[in-house]
Amino acid sequence: MGLFKKGNEKEQLQGQQEKLAQQIAEVQNKLAQVQSAKVFADTDLMLEDNATNKKRVDKYAKAIEGFQGELEKLSSNAQEVASQIEAINQAEKQAEIDEAASSIEQETYLAHKRRKMEMKAEQLQSQLYGKSGYGYNTKMNRLAGLGSTDQLDPTNPTHEPFIEASNKASASGVAKAEREFEKLMAEIEKFVEMKL
Repeated sequence: MGLFKKGNEKEQLQGQQEKLAQQIAEVQNKLAQVQSAKVFADTDLMLEDNATNKKRVDKYAKAIEGFQGELEKLSSNAQEVASQIEAINQAEKQAEIDEAASSIEQETYLAHKRRKMEMKAEQLQSQLYGKSGYGYNTKMNRLAGLGSTDQLDPTNPTHEPFIEASNKASASGVAKAEREFEKLMAEIEKFVEMKL
């Protein structure tokens, strides 16, 4: 909204600047005409030194002085307007710089977070390699009367309670891991600000 206000102010100032430029051109044109007329009046006074010619020369000199004063005032106003326009231009440029810097900051922020996550994921992958197999409980085998390398036999009715307990425990472990993993992924997606 501040830039919109400055934009309107800038347009108004540019309108003033154009008007002042026109007024300056008009006054310069009048000044040039009067200066030309004074040259002829000076020549007449040189040829015929009388009160009428002196009065004409004085009238033109006074008019030149008036136009020069008016021109100085208009030029001063034009410089003031130009400096105000330049200040607005500088403010607009600074706003663009600030916006670009903010964009760079945000892009760098996201890229760095994502790169840190990528590096940690690579490290985790390396550390977890070969350690993500499902659990094998030797205690359940011992309770079933089996050796540590033997497996429960689904066709053996005596192994049924052990298999059922193992399956139930595995399903519970998977469900718990899935819930925790979903929460973790939601946090990671929030952190890297993207849907994975």
